Amino acid sequence: MGRPPEKEARPATATVERGPVTVTLTAERGEFSIADTLKLTCTVEAEQAVEIEMPQFGESLGEFLVKDFREYGPDVTAENKNRRRQEYELEVYTSGEYKIPPLTVKFLDRRKGSAAQKKDAETKPKWNELKTEELTVKATSVVEDSEELTAINDIIGPVSLPRASFLKRHGTALGIAAGAAVAIAVALFLLLRKRRAEKQMLPAHVIAFRMLEWLIAQDFVSRGLLEEFYVHLCNVVRKYIEIRFGIHAPEETTEEFLAELSSPDPGEGRLPLGEHRALLKDFLEHADLVKFARHTPGDDEIQRSFDSAKGFIRATSDESLLVEAVSAGGEGV
Repeated sequence: MGRPPEKEARPATATVERGPVTVTLTAERGEFSIADTLKLTCTVEAEQAVEIEMPQFGESLGEFLVKDFREYGPDVTAENKNRRRQEYELEVYTSGEYKIPPLTVKFLDRRKGSAAQKKDAETKPKWNELKTEELTVKATSVVEDSEELTAINDIIGPVSLPRASFLKRHGTALGIAAGAAVAIAVALFLLLRKRRAEKQMLPAHVIAFRMLEWLIAQDFVSRGLLEEFYVHLCNVVRKYIEIRFGIHAPEETTEEFLAELSSPDPGEGRLPLGEHRALLKDFLEHADLVKFARHTPGDDEIQRSFDSAKGFIRATSDESLLVEAVSAGGEGV
């Protein structure tokens, strides 16, 4: 069954100007899926002899995580102005409306006859600031009809993985988490049965991303329930693999599970994972340390685990592997 036509990607943009400097902030898409990153570009154009200081780079931008950052320039425009550009790749984990906060550009006007140029010899010149306008963008779920997934659709709003101190873990955490995992599995089974009856099976990565949304909304990390967080996260990955690759292995150990994935004959509907198997192995073994060896992960480890799970799902989705297969075939021609 073919995919519905994608909506036209309309950017969100705002331009501010002060004296010899113009700053334009552009989000590549005003509406984007949480399965994708959002490209944000800050472009600064200034007249010659105007010194520019670009916005400071950080690991986050408002509620967004900065996954990548690049800087270009300076180059010269057709109007003989200096231009510099910064590009950000932003990511969020839950759907909703987000605000991209203003970025600050500083400049010093050293043009002949300017106030700064006249004062330069007398006192230290003063830098001017120019702030961009706030941009509003919308992160959408990977499922258009949210009622199709009511069992895992209890989203409480835009949040990222919390950075909070860990509470003392409860001795019954694994038991509670296992029960909750079973509840999700039952809900997922009912959903899949309904979809099969309608012959409109949701793609595995779509279901997985919605389950990750649900997991974020539960706020396990800031509540100190790390075992529950990792049990649920592993459950999402295993359920994704079960649907995507046709492997049903809820009771297998990590070693057994990986051995089955390494089978030389992946079978109908399954594809070899290649380099992605190493990513999955690291993720599952780290999760085992938390669940069974009482390892207490730090904030960075928790974030890496979540990113690894999401990255594995994205990299091995139907569309991603199809693109890889086509590319590999083209190189051999």
